[in-house]
Amino acid sequence: MGHLVLIASVRYPAQCSGCGSELECVGVQALVGQSLEWDIGYHCSGCGDAVYECGPGEGSVPDDLRRRLLAEHGEARLILSDPLAGPVLVMKVLRAELGGDLAQTKRTFQQIRAGMFAGTMPEMTLLVDRLRAAGVEAEVECPQQPDEAPSGQPAAEIEVRTVRRA
Repeated sequence: MGHLVLIASVRYPAQCSGCGSELECVGVQALVGQSLEWDIGYHCSGCGDAVYECGPGEGSVPDDLRRRLLAEHGEARLILSDPLAGPVLVMKVLRAELGGDLAQTKRTFQQIRAGMFAGTMPEMTLLVDRLRAAGVEAEVECPQQPDEAPSGQPAAEIEVRTVRRA
């Protein structure tokens, strides 16, 4: 059976740590099934230096990659489809997924109610999936689409595909 994969990627210039040449990095955050993952990579045509970093995305996405993804793709917002959704159930899911104490979870819930809780598209999609699994109707709203990236910057990509994973 295939898994749904949601991929948000960004290309950006960087300087090679080996020779100082300018090169292009590619950063990705992906929702694979029910798991967030990330990677960053480049290959320098000047000296042959190559870097590839990857990891699970739950809280460990490098800040620089996350900032770049948000800048290129815009913030995805978590919206509760049912404005009367029970706070106890929502907060239970939030606490399980995001951690934190009860006061922090309550603040997050209030941000969601106000339409102010945002993150990357893969992050918010995973949280919406977890809320739906608990019986809470929710959706992701992303006002900026990839083709609306600021002019002069590389186009960002968000794609959804189904893949087979062994």
